[in-house]
Amino acid sequence: MTLLLAVPLVAVGAKKDSLLLSKVQSGDRVVERYLVRNAQSGDTEFEMMFPINNSTLQTTFAGNADAIAALNSFAKSAADTTMHIVTMEVVGYASPDGQEAKNNTLAAARAKATADYVTSHCKDGKVTTSSHTYLWSDCIPVVEGMTMDEKEEVLAILASESHSETEKQAELMKMPQVWMIFKNTILPPMRHAAINVAYSKDDVVEKSYVVTPPKPEPKPAPQPVAEAKPETKEKPYPVAIVETDETGIIVEVPQKERHHRRKNR
Repeated sequence: MTLLLAVPLVAVGAKKDSLLLSKVQSGDRVVERYLVRNAQSGDTEFEMMFPINNSTLQTTFAGNADAIAALNSFAKSAADTTMHIVTMEVVGYASPDGQEAKNNTLAAARAKATADYVTSHCKDGKVTTSSHTYLWSDCIPVVEGMTMDEKEEVLAILASESHSETEKQAELMKMPQVWMIFKNTILPPMRHAAINVAYSKDDVVEKSYVVTPPKPEPKPAPQPVAEAKPETKEKPYPVAIVETDETGIIVEVPQKERHHRRKNR
């Protein structure tokens, strides 16, 4: 068995960055494990509620305790290297009752208070903020799903294009029972801040394949060996006794040289 670890690699079947974590071979089978960056994506939302005419984030108000616990749990997960926050937006809201300018300021202040809390708990990602003040016409879907006296008249007021926002509120307040429903049921949920988070998450994938052993290379064909020629050595001239000269010395000379001497005599 062979084990290899932490070798950088680019893309496994998709155009995403990836890292080879391990490579194990057993026999002819190889199993590779990859960490694929940003393999998954998702989004989630948290909601913080605010009292009327208030922009202070109160951790025990309404359902804020549960929302904060969920946010803190998400922040802990986001601190893990496998999760990455892509965008984080906080939107502050204000209900339509009261003065429009004041409501706009209130909505922006709620967004900032919530963003400050998020920034202190979620270090990964930059927080952006925006704000929105609801109109009375935004209450129409809620009223349509409710049972109340003078329902048709209420819907007509909410949808009216001839009434200003202030005039619509004045007309609704003329109906005490209707106004009580708005005050206690319809308007409070509009005083909130929404935390919208988009994130990506790394994933670990496995790739298994069979390795085919390479075929052995063919042996080279034997080359014919040239026969070695016998080494030829120059035969020495034969030596012969030529003559005895006057000095009485016998001289031995090669036969070839002897023949040359006799020819030149």
